[in-house]
Amino acid sequence: MKRVVLFLLFACVVVAMIFAEERTSTLNVGEHPVVLELFTSQGCSSCPPADELLRRIAQNPQLRGKVIPLAFHVDYWNQLGWRDPFSSPEWSARQVEYVRALKLSSAYTPQVVVNGTRQMVGSSSLEIFRAIEEESRRAPAGSVTITPAAGAAVIRAQSSKPDVDLIVVTFENGAQTKVFRGENTGKTLSNDAIVRSLKRMATLDGRNTVEKRVDVRANYGVAAFLQERGTRRIVAAAIQ
Repeated sequence: MKRVVLFLLFACVVVAMIFAEERTSTLNVGEHPVVLELFTSQGCSSCPPADELLRRIAQNPQLRGKVIPLAFHVDYWNQLGWRDPFSSPEWSARQVEYVRALKLSSAYTPQVVVNGTRQMVGSSSLEIFRAIEEESRRAPAGSVTITPAAGAAVIRAQSSKPDVDLIVVTFENGAQTKVFRGENTGKTLSNDAIVRSLKRMATLDGRNTVEKRVDVRANYGVAAFLQERGTRRIVAAAIQ
């Protein structure tokens, strides 16, 4: 009986991933970029399906520039046997900011936050895709551009809203990790869109335009977005 249950669970996961792959190719995405923030951990057995979904989104050429996937590896799973090499208390703190803003009872993994305003389980592909489609049609309240420079990127941003932070993120793709302890013992995990740094570069007052230069390590990507301080809504975004 136990083997039957495990087989059915495995079959459900496989079917869900096939559906997710097909669905990403048929997403009806609007013209405005959407930021997906996945809070995840290599120490969490429920996270690999969410990590894989984010990877499929990140690797889909039809979604490039339209969906901005970012994986924040939290550190509160580290005490349970495996230290996620990409984890940071800074990412856990960012998740807590969303817990407060969205009036949630607690943080959890895997969790996806879409454009700073709605959240769902990180492997819930139907909800995530629906949110992407809806948010991509929401008119932005500003603009962000990223121009490559030698070993750096130049970010230019403006917004009609006051108290909006310009946030710049660098991220890494294509990491593989062999896990030796914890809930994912024995697995080799593949991760993309791993956030490696996050900087609040400026706060816009609703009138000014800002231009900032940020160093970008070779083989890292960079994304930038404008986020309201009060609501945490992301009102404009771009990715390089």
